[in-house]
Amino acid sequence: MEKGLAPKVEALYQAIMALFVEGADLNTLTVAEIARKAGIGKGTVYEYFDNKEEMIAEAAYYFAKVACQRMYKKLEEKESLYERMRLFLQSMDEEMNDIVCFVRVLHVMMDNTTISNRLRKMVKNKSAEEVLITDLVRKIIEAEVEIDEEKENSAAYLEMMAFSRIICYALYQFEMKERTNIAPGDMHEMICRDICRDVEDFKAREAGSRRDVKPERESGNPAPDELPKAGKL
Repeated sequence: MEKGLAPKVEALYQAIMALFVEGADLNTLTVAEIARKAGIGKGTVYEYFDNKEEMIAEAAYYFAKVACQRMYKKLEEKESLYERMRLFLQSMDEEMNDIVCFVRVLHVMMDNTTISNRLRKMVKNKSAEEVLITDLVRKIIEAEVEIDEEKENSAAYLEMMAFSRIICYALYQFEMKERTNIAPGDMHEMICRDICRDVEDFKAREAGSRRDVKPERESGNPAPDELPKAGKL
């Protein structure tokens, strides 16, 4: 947990996320339920938060921020796009609670409730030092391609494409894994292959050709036909 976080606030945050993972609806959770799960008195909650919505939104934002900052430190150790994306997906495999929270927080943010509106405002007003999942994806892409004003829109679209594939993997882990015959290793390969291909195509287009210009290999990213087969990652 973050330094300076009051023990009772930490307990409340942990209780909210535990209830979230268990399937509780954040919009119908009560202060009494959260306090009971945290093992503290209901009145104590109001010593730290003005209302339930503030407490829940801050808990969701806090855990998203911590998970992404932890991931960012790991990604900095990898040199190529393929290695970073592979580590990203492996970390998602290992942190199933984070996956559940990620998918459900995305769902909450699409609602039009007090909690959703507060979360969106927190994301909009976050500090430059705070790293959320969209920042992670942007940093991964920016490490691979040079972006200037003329390329900004194309680069933003490239980031959205990569982000959509990460959401795809989260949904696979969250509810599709048991309903398909696709193994996690196969999903890793397909997603890493597609993201690497998207980036190399972007580089080729910016160089003036989609097919005739050979993609650079200086980045360390394997070409699509060089990627390892499933089971040999």
